[in-house]
Amino acid sequence: MTRILFIELLGGLGDVLIALPAIQALAASHAPAHVTVLTFAPGDQLLAHHPLVQQVWTAAPGQARLAVAKVLQHSFDLVVTDTTYDGIADLVAQSSAGRTVTNLWRSPPAEQLVSDRMLQILQAESLVTPEAAQAHRHPRLYLSEAEQTSVQTQLASMPRPRIGLYADAGMAIKQWSPDRFVALGKLLQHRYDAHLVVPVGASLEQAQTIADPLETAALWPRGSLRELAALFAQLDCVVAGDTGPARIAAAVGTPTITLFGPSWAGRYGQPAPHYNLQGYPPCSERNIANFTEQPCWYSGTCPFPWDTCVSLIAPEAVADAVGKVLGAWERGSVGAWERGSVGALASGSVGAWERESVDKHGLDKAQPSPPTRPPIHPPTHPPIHPSTHPPIHPPTHLPAYPSTHLPTHPPTWPATRNLLLLRPDNIGDVLMTAPALRAIKETQPETRVTLLASPAGSLAAAVLPWVDEVITHRTLWQALDRPPGDLEQEWQLIETLKARQFDGAIALTSFKQSPHPAAFICQMASIPLRLGASKETGECLTHRLANLPDDLHQVDRNLRLVEAAGYQVRDRHLSLAIPTSPHIPAQPYLLLNPWTSCPSRMYDLERFAIAARTLAETTNWPVVVTGTDKNRAAAEPLLATLGLHAIDLIGKTTLSDLVALVAKAQLLLSNNTSTMHIADATQTPSVILFAGTELERQWQPRQTRAHLLRRPTPCNPCYAFTCPYAMECLDIPPTEVVTAALSLLGT
Repeated sequence: MTRILFIELLGGLGDVLIALPAIQALAASHAPAHVTVLTFAPGDQLLAHHPLVQQVWTAAPGQARLAVAKVLQHSFDLVVTDTTYDGIADLVAQSSAGRTVTNLWRSPPAEQLVSDRMLQILQAESLVTPEAAQAHRHPRLYLSEAEQTSVQTQLASMPRPRIGLYADAGMAIKQWSPDRFVALGKLLQHRYDAHLVVPVGASLEQAQTIADPLETAALWPRGSLRELAALFAQLDCVVAGDTGPARIAAAVGTPTITLFGPSWAGRYGQPAPHYNLQGYPPCSERNIANFTEQPCWYSGTCPFPWDTCVSLIAPEAVADAVGKVLGAWERGSVGAWERGSVGALASGSVGAWERESVDKHGLDKAQPSPPTRPPIHPPTHPPIHPSTHPPIHPPTHLPAYPSTHLPTHPPTWPATRNLLLLRPDNIGDVLMTAPALRAIKETQPETRVTLLASPAGSLAAAVLPWVDEVITHRTLWQALDRPPGDLEQEWQLIETLKARQFDGAIALTSFKQSPHPAAFICQMASIPLRLGASKETGECLTHRLANLPDDLHQVDRNLRLVEAAGYQVRDRHLSLAIPTSPHIPAQPYLLLNPWTSCPSRMYDLERFAIAARTLAETTNWPVVVTGTDKNRAAAEPLLATLGLHAIDLIGKTTLSDLVALVAKAQLLLSNNTSTMHIADATQTPSVILFAGTELERQWQPRQTRAHLLRRPTPCNPCYAFTCPYAMECLDIPPTEVVTAALSLLGT
């Protein structure tokens, strides 16, 4: 193969470096092939001067698919991509390239690094040799002599050891706080006579807060990524959060201690000789398969009492890890690194690091205290040169994978003109079908979409503009409380569906529900195409998606299903039509909807009232209280507590009114119920009392700013209708609700 294209458009700076070993190994396995990489800025800077990459194309933000289409106009013998969104995998598969690999982002085991998984897959595809995989396991960033000399000159007078403290991270949930960095810096100065460098990231104030209390700490001004890389190459260790700069440090060969929070170190960490420290490994909300579906990822806040699980990593544990890095020099192991260096390599020892025992969470099994203030005088960094690294041992057989993450049951789902979607559940469940409905209409605008929903769920159709017709039916198989007991009504439903002459039906379900009863009804109604997600086989479904994870978010579960039918998803966000309403107050207001259909998900009304009143007094905004007529009696004490702060709209609004009210509110207070999903669609800041009945990652807001409050309990998730434990999971004082709300309001 003489021309190779690698498409890396996952969007993160770190993603480029995760994919770089695969790029390097492909180039080395097909020398002297011409290798082109398509990626985003500023990650493209990291590939400059790389001897194995001949050309870099840069995609503009929001133009990924267009950039792929443009570059594929050129001729390639091999195209490899780790990117599948926006139909990019389909573009690659349909290209004129002689060979394609359309998804390198195939979920590795929990304790396998993603970068290793990519190499493993390419070996199984016979595209990378074992020797190339071994030699290029580490990403390599190459610096010019001028780039290195500039920093060497500036640091010439700084004694060693030099340790970098990089505090910035793109998300607050991934940041180790400045006070912990200060505590670490003091430990490093006391134990190792360390000289500290604090690079400025997005916030000069943050960096100054760390550097000012630390003697012998130098503030390093913000520059380009390559200037940062040149700095890291002159340091003896870098401590950073799980962010791109940590990977840059490793890619120039500087030993790195990376602090992990939401993402899993066993999958996204860096290979030895680097240390990966995991915050709160036993977190019940952790989703190793996809950390972006965790509650903290969307809300930006941890659902537990601490700000972020990264804060649970103690400065002493980090200092111990740094001591092990510095101790490698004292063991006289520089030669091992010089015989096998990584990019612009730092001194150290692969063998020495490998002998250190690190458990699956990246925490030392036996953490001996390093000697106090050892006389460490490490050598300078060796020059850039290629090398070999610890071997990767792929399995002898790698199972076959489809070209995308959406395997479908044959035959192919054809275009439909008259489509039935079945979601006979609650209002919130129907609201979360919005992105799937939108994808269907955008892909095939001529398709007539009919929604089969429960009496309550049917109300949601008023804000779902992609629905042409609604069939309201309280189905026998999905009764919300007890079966209706009248089989005749199911025969009537079959006759109704048969008369509509649908040519396809999609049964949308949660992971606990089966699509087979709905599919059976559709089969009886002579609907020829029937799609559902199910691990069980059966003749009722003509098309079956079998491998959806149980903990997938409900919106994504719906989208995966329609994607399997061939509908193109442009936007995965939840959105609704926002109507007008005569009930919108003229002044800014808070909105309180404290009701749920399930008692085990309902926060104490008196506490809700106290929190809402306190917020009203603090902000000088009234509190709009919504609900239905059946909530009237229970609402009286709540309204009495709110007094003149309340605007009582209980029983006075439709669902359309409620959507309009949520959209205009400054803040929503609610439980895990339909209003939470409305606020997510309208991007209204929300404080949600999220009981332990469900897993947050299956239902939580995905795009609005939100705080989800819950006490961790061993019974989570219980899926119970009533709680036998006095609602311990929602034992949240009103003051905590107020604090969460004010943080969202910025006051």
